[in-house]
Amino acid sequence: MGEIGGEIGKERILGGLLKTGQTTQYGGYEDDGFFEKGLSKQYTVLTLGQYAGTTSITLNAKTDVHSNNCVYDRRNKLMWSRYVAGSVGPGSDGKLPWTTNANGEGIFAFAAAANVALLGGYGDWRIPNEVELPSLKDMEKPDAAPDATAFPGWPTSDSLWMSTTRPSDETYARIIYFATGNAGNGLKTERVFVALVRGG
Repeated sequence: MGEIGGEIGKERILGGLLKTGQTTQYGGYEDDGFFEKGLSKQYTVLTLGQYAGTTSITLNAKTDVHSNNCVYDRRNKLMWSRYVAGSVGPGSDGKLPWTTNANGEGIFAFAAAANVALLGGYGDWRIPNEVELPSLKDMEKPDAAPDATAFPGWPTSDSLWMSTTRPSDETYARIIYFATGNAGNGLKTERVFVALVRGG
């Protein structure tokens, strides 16, 4: 196989994959918990300087006083807003539809409002996609939720939107349910929690 099958090929293949977090070996099988392949997540929580305090993100005359705290993932170079949206949406609970409703409320409108407000000092926030959001899962935990120190208060009994549309039916978009770690599909008019990411 030449050089591609040698150490260079192995480094390229293994270098970008993250561990799932699972460390338990089940049933004596050579499973994920046995091998624990991939790179450990390496988060840096940013809370000082531009990452201190809050930024007001306003959508349909409702304001989410959003923390400027961010989490930088040194492995995949993504930066996350440390908290999910709050106090906006039809129910003023942070849950938004994927599509923008008649009142201008939706996940992409929220990201745009965060950019106008320069959340954490940045104007390039976006909705995470099908690969990015699941990378936060910790599959050793019963609820598969992201690291609670880095991401406190993330919902574990509700879903979060991804920017990816279901290819077989464009009225649905992909969601993740951290209570089980499962990804699924949500009707784009449903109200679901949303997180913000930048970089990549």
